[in-house]
Amino acid sequence: MIASVDSAALLELVWAAPLAAIIVVTAWGLVVYGTTRAGEARRNGQSASAALHVAIATVGGALFVAAIVLGLIVTTAKG
Repeated sequence: MIASVDSAALLELVWAAPLAAIIVVTAWGLVVYGTTRAGEARRNGQSASAALHVAIATVGGALFVAAIVLGLIVTTAKG
């Protein structure tokens, strides 16, 4: 018995998986960068810089959560 291969789905996987990995890693990197730099800025008394880095960490966190949720939705979708 020969298995059939959906080549369109396989080609989609070739570009979608690396793109998803890059987005998730970049988003988590923003979280780590923002939180560490915000802590340093707070210790140095730079409240404006700390607020900016907290915003960067928040955006990164939101992007990270959105990517994970979208990945779960795509994974569990029946189609």
